[in-house]
Amino acid sequence: MALDEEFNTLKSKKDDLGILTIYLNTDLSEHDEWKIRLKNGIKRLEEYAEKSDEKESKKALQNLLREANAYIYDQQKNMQKSLVLFASADGDIWTATTLQVPVESSFHWDTQADTAQLEELQEKYPATGIIVTQQRDVTLIDVALGEVRDEKKFSWDLEKEDWIDYDDQSSPPSAADTSIDDFQRRFEENQHRWYKNLAPVLTNELKNRGLNGSYFVGSKESVSELTQHISDSYINGKIAKNLGSKPAHEIIDQVYGSDIR
Repeated sequence: MALDEEFNTLKSKKDDLGILTIYLNTDLSEHDEWKIRLKNGIKRLEEYAEKSDEKESKKALQNLLREANAYIYDQQKNMQKSLVLFASADGDIWTATTLQVPVESSFHWDTQADTAQLEELQEKYPATGIIVTQQRDVTLIDVALGEVRDEKKFSWDLEKEDWIDYDDQSSPPSAADTSIDDFQRRFEENQHRWYKNLAPVLTNELKNRGLNGSYFVGSKESVSELTQHISDSYINGKIAKNLGSKPAHEIIDQVYGSDIR
């Protein structure tokens, strides 16, 4: 389950022994600074535990800190901009997520999770679509808090003359018996009609998923062609970059790091 979908559970959960909350800035451009932040944050909570007269709570915190520290180091290869972790002493909650959006490093131990910064992230990075065009392929990336929740790919089938939901096919849509030059010619002649047919499908996806609009990514021509058939209320920004061959996490990084126009 995506972190934003767990928010209500995290916010309502109470544990008399304690709930550990960690927000850790892991921006790799700062090299190993995250290790220093993690070490200092854990040290402060350990010092807090030593002063406590609540033996069970202290033991629970010490155990969770060891587990959290080991887990975070295990995630080194998956580090992005940040890591958020929540863990309750009773074991009901253990959720840790790497995000492509920044956080301010902070460590908390209380009877409830500290969700204040998570709430701020939800406001700043709400559930949003990123629609990536690459001629006959168009991909919708469903993103919240910079985390990929789902991907849906549509491809134009030259034989059926229709957009096919790639995920619903046992095999990729047919490219038909056509040369690259012939396809390019047909694409240039028909892209207006092809994208016009796809626009309402994408609009329904954004609406049904409850997404806060979408960023449109691709060549200047394809983005312009597609967005002219989509209501401005669903357009958060346009990014003229050919990123169709990139993995989702790289596309997200480009979107959040771009000067969106």
